[in-house]
Amino acid sequence: MNQTNIIFITTSSLASNPRLVKEFEALKNEFSCHVLCFRHQDWSLELSETIKSNNPEVNFIEIDRKSAIIITIICKIIHKVSISINSTFPKSFKVCAFANNDEALQLWIKAKTLDKKTKFSRVIAHNLGAFYAAVKFSEKKSSALQLDIEDYYPGEALYFNKKIEKQNRMELMAYSFLRAESITYASKGIELECEKYFKVRNHTKQLTIINTFKANDFSEPKSTTLHPLKCVWFSQNIGPNRGLEQIFEAAKSLSHIEFHLVGNQNPEFLKIITISDNIIFHDIMQQSELHIFLAKMDVGLALEPGKDLNNLIALSNKIITYAQGGLYILATDTFGQCDFLKSLDYNAGLIMTSSLENALQNLDNDLLSTNSKIGRWKNAKFFSWDYEQLKLKEVVS
Repeated sequence: MNQTNIIFITTSSLASNPRLVKEFEALKNEFSCHVLCFRHQDWSLELSETIKSNNPEVNFIEIDRKSAIIITIICKIIHKVSISINSTFPKSFKVCAFANNDEALQLWIKAKTLDKKTKFSRVIAHNLGAFYAAVKFSEKKSSALQLDIEDYYPGEALYFNKKIEKQNRMELMAYSFLRAESITYASKGIELECEKYFKVRNHTKQLTIINTFKANDFSEPKSTTLHPLKCVWFSQNIGPNRGLEQIFEAAKSLSHIEFHLVGNQNPEFLKIITISDNIIFHDIMQQSELHIFLAKMDVGLALEPGKDLNNLIALSNKIITYAQGGLYILATDTFGQCDFLKSLDYNAGLIMTSSLENALQNLDNDLLSTNSKIGRWKNAKFFSWDYEQLKLKEVVS
């Protein structure tokens, strides 16, 4: 039976975009899924290979920038040129896209080489750098354009072209939103912020699909002793601007509590930190391995620092993962985390009003009992990916 073709486009590698992976895995049995992405020679390489081997039905089209060195250099040069003329052409979709990301043009060059006989019903852009290629591809192939807004890009930190880069991001989103058939958001806060600034057509479908996991990805929590109490934090990288300073500070005085940090260690960051004996580091894990590991933990630390607008309104993978694993959550006061915890009809955790040290010292042990943990794990099944993916399937149907 011939299946309808859908193509996903991203500037990321597979392992560094778990939301993308969940989406094509949800759709691969009903659609012929193609993924245009990058192959990064870093920590994500081995994990990306595992994702590919687990999804033989999906057609992966990877760009290795080191292998395609000539095109990569050309794209980097055009990126620099685009930045230099950016202020002269602030409304040009092409100039804004190439100034914003040197991978944008490379994605479009690769997309144009795809089989011209293949009809794609839909192109789904995952992250801002993919918008240009996705918009152009949708026009070329007469495909429906879908945008996935996992972050509020104009609210993220600026690293180059600072005078005009925020305006670039606004322009790219405004242009793409007007051409989108559907738009999905990773948090309610991001959807509300986008509604303030970007117009869409009357028939454009818009909805929030949070980044949850399948219910059976988490096994029932095992018995816990709380001696010692085990706190956990995870991310791709253990480095600055992630709220970790609170953990290092709390660990100094709470020697009876273990703090487990999972991710790639930033040596320069850790050099300037005093690391107590009760801080335990773990290498980055595959998602399935991480879920098994979390079953041994008691408290999940969601310490988003509110470093920029996106960080304030987004919903991190970690707070969702903690909730689905049944861990009790200690979270910083950001809109995204407050909105998530308030939306639940049970006590999944608390928003800290003082330091992490104080919050841990005042925790009610009843909330950390095995029965409480199992209760939270059961309640979390009702917002698992088993339910959230139905929204995605409705959008693309």
